[in-house]
Amino acid sequence: MLKQIVKGSGGLSLLLLAASVQAATPNAPVISWMPADYQLQNGSVQVPLRWDMWWGTNGNKWYLTKNDSVVFEAALTPNGQNAQSGNTNLMFSQPGSYQLQVSLCQVNGATEECAQSGITTLTISGTGGTDPVDPVDPVDPVDPVDPVDPVDPIDPIDPVDPVDPVDPVDPVDPAAPAKPTFAWSEDSVTLNGGSASLNLAWNMWWGTNGNLWQLKQNGSVVHSAALTANGQQAQSGSTSVSFSSTGNYNFVVSLCQQSSGSLLCTDSDVKTVSVTAGSGDGGDGGDGSFDPWTDLDMTAWPHPLKQNNVAFNNTTGKKVGAYFVEWGIYGRAFHAADIPAQNLTHIYYGFIPLCGPNEGLRQSNPQGYAALNSQCAGKPDYSVVVHDKFAALEKGYPGDVWDQPIRGIFAELYRLKQAHPHIKILPSVGGWTLSDPLYQVGVNPAARAVFIESIIDFIRTYDFFDGIDIDWEFPGGGGVTPDLGSPQDGAGFATLMQELRAALDALSVETGREYELAAAMSGGVEKLSVVDWEDAAPYMDYINLMTYDYYGAWNGVLGHQTGLYPSPNSPIVGFSADEAVQYLLNRGVPAGKIALGAAMYGRGWQNVSGTTGDNPFTGTGGDGITGGWERGIMDYKKIEADFMGGPEASGVNGFTVGWDDTAKASYVWNPATNTLISIDTKRSVREKGAYILQHQLGGIFAWEIDADNGHILNAMHEGLGHTQQ
Repeated sequence: MLKQIVKGSGGLSLLLLAASVQAATPNAPVISWMPADYQLQNGSVQVPLRWDMWWGTNGNKWYLTKNDSVVFEAALTPNGQNAQSGNTNLMFSQPGSYQLQVSLCQVNGATEECAQSGITTLTISGTGGTDPVDPVDPVDPVDPVDPVDPVDPIDPIDPVDPVDPVDPVDPVDPAAPAKPTFAWSEDSVTLNGGSASLNLAWNMWWGTNGNLWQLKQNGSVVHSAALTANGQQAQSGSTSVSFSSTGNYNFVVSLCQQSSGSLLCTDSDVKTVSVTAGSGDGGDGGDGSFDPWTDLDMTAWPHPLKQNNVAFNNTTGKKVGAYFVEWGIYGRAFHAADIPAQNLTHIYYGFIPLCGPNEGLRQSNPQGYAALNSQCAGKPDYSVVVHDKFAALEKGYPGDVWDQPIRGIFAELYRLKQAHPHIKILPSVGGWTLSDPLYQVGVNPAARAVFIESIIDFIRTYDFFDGIDIDWEFPGGGGVTPDLGSPQDGAGFATLMQELRAALDALSVETGREYELAAAMSGGVEKLSVVDWEDAAPYMDYINLMTYDYYGAWNGVLGHQTGLYPSPNSPIVGFSADEAVQYLLNRGVPAGKIALGAAMYGRGWQNVSGTTGDNPFTGTGGDGITGGWERGIMDYKKIEADFMGGPEASGVNGFTVGWDDTAKASYVWNPATNTLISIDTKRSVREKGAYILQHQLGGIFAWEIDADNGHILNAMHEGLGHTQQ
């Protein structure tokens, strides 16, 4: 039976029709978050609407209904099992309640097989004007604007503390808070071994704040936490719920104002979670026989290169690596199948957390903190876990079955490894917001012993991993938690490398495989100087110098964020790739163990002032740029499209692509808006490749692969002299 959409004066109805030609039903779309309430201004208000289908069978047309009437439709270009999205604008000029729904369809002649999103309800208030106007034409549906990332659990780049869920209740005037909205999560979970868990998060993006929130399960409060009210700013929270029996569970978030014994709350819409039975012991048929190396469906693999990636011959044997981040499957819609694996020698999986003291994460990302605490329940401090269990182990991809014990990104990485056996995949432990426990691991032998035993067991269990990458930011201090760090960290880092190498060698005897040990290190000489390199380097395969983030909008100091050499007006000594490399070489580190970092993103400033001549770096930076995933940062692919006009173009939209021939560094500059963005381009990355060859370094890597459109990775190969296949 097929669902057919019929459009007419009565709106959109769904009819079940017998069909002689079967068409695949597309995966269900999800309407992106939008405020629940809008206020008419001068008699009208424009409401942007966006939807996403993150993965699954594509459609070739979509419809938008308003109160069951079709108000917009657009064609789509299917692209296998990859993400689809669309957007448009709705104009309202009358107050009232409006229900919006998106249908993603596969049109086959006169028949349309469709999947519907959930219903989003908008309340329009104020004084009305003329009748509503139909939405404007959408942007190109096959080249959408990047969506807002719904949950970014462990963003390593200067996060901002949006909410502090453990602050005490702040009494305020009793006014009903704005309506909270559940963040996206699975609507169904499977019991494995008799239990299952799910992280539920919510957001209130704008409106009257609450000072308390509650989660109700089937009408009963199962979680409550205080909030700090902050005017009309966003609020959010999360917690993990556990299940031990099958059935349907209804959840509601109540955002409340508690004052003088009274409680005034606003409820979210109901979220229903279906819990189904698993096989009882992990989905392997009861005998532990599931082997991801042989039992995973490989039908869709290998995937072709996408975007602008072209195949290269790695004739030098140099490392060409990139970080792939767990949270990228959400708003960024970048999955393991999108990784240009044949053009990489190494994938670094970001990030694997440690249980224990994680104050930096709590302050910067309360939702990520709650998810980690759920994963760490019953586990000793300093042991490792996956952070987002759904993303890593539970999300379904094409070929997965319901009782498969390993799904999610990890199952996809097993598939990737089978399709591209040359590639090395390493779990990256730590990162900007997850480094706090490493300070104890470095100097406390008991904590270090727990960690090493745990991480070895982790890569033994998930044996597509080929070693360990430590991303301790940073030995000696200067990380997300300012009061952490000591002079003993440099020796502790070396001891950690020694003991990890011994543990990996023992694992090699057990498995017959070789394992790599790497570390992501600051690209600044001052932080590098803390480490006892003479004792650490002999045990390491690669030292990945993070030769980016030298300068950024956390202050007004302007400089090349990923410069190869210092320029004459460089504000800080030791903030360039060459200075970092020469320092390590002078400390006796073998050149072949050093890798340079390329930036697949830019850091930028608005309202730059006091510039001299045509050199914007002579001025002072203002606030961070907007339009990316967070203030001050923007993906390379967006910069290229919006400000450069192409990978080697001279600039568009008032921006000029600039080049510092001393620093071998690129930037874009708009003197009319005083906007400056420091970036890597194909030109600067090729210079890094030439430098690697000149100094016989080990290779190059990039942060992070989902921000590229293929041009930066191509330039990484071109700089090393690799030829196209």
